[in-house]
Parts: sequence; structure tokens; C-alpha cells
Amino acid sequence: MALSEYEQKMLEQLEAQLRDEDPKLAESFQPARQVSLKRLVLGVFIIVAGLGVLVAAVAFSLSWLGIIGFVVMLGGAMYTFSGPIGSISANSGSTQPSGDPKASFMSRQEEMWNRRREQDGR
Repeated sequence: MALSEYEQKMLEQLEAQLRDEDPKLAESFQPARQVSLKRLVLGVFIIVAGLGVLVAAVAFSLSWLGIIGFVVMLGGAMYTFSGPIGSISANSGSTQPSGDPKASFMSRQEEMWNRRREQDGR
């Protein structure tokens, strides 16, 4: 189910508030790790080189060369996914107005709550 534009803005504001209040907790909720393009390209190149060595080992019946090719492939995969991780900026997508963002956010939430209670009371 897709979120409306209003719901997306509210979610972005909640995320920004969480990042401001508890950055470590917000970081633990990051869904995916981003790998830098340079690291990905180099890692794939190393994996392909290891695969080439492995194919050459099979072609020439050299088991020790096959083991080296496999280790090179494994090293390429480890290099690609275990290095420094690119991070998303803490302020990306933030649409908060100037001033005290927490106070304005909370006041808007309070206004919405009051309107809902008034509508339910009728």
C-alpha cells in the first residue's frame, strides 16, 4: 500500500526527529548498506579475475591453481562488501521549516490530535 504525499512528509519528519534525538538508534534502523561504486567495480573485477584463474585451472588440470582462483574470488567478494560503507546524509529529504523543528513538529501533531478528537466527539 503506497503512502500519500502527506504521509511521506510526516514519515520524513519523524525520521529526521529520530536522527536528531538519538543518532545511534536511527543508524541501527538503516535498512540497507550502500557500497561505493568504485569498491563495487573493483570487487567485481577481482571476482572475474579469480573466475578466469579457476577456469584456467580446470582447463590445465591444476588443482592448486583452482584453489588460488577460488581464494581470489572470495577475496574479491569480501573486498566489495566488507569495506567502508557510503552513508546517506542525515538531512537528505528533510522538509522541515526554519526555526525550532521539534517545536513546530510537535505543535502540528498536537493540532492534528485536537482536530481528530473534535471530529470524533461529534
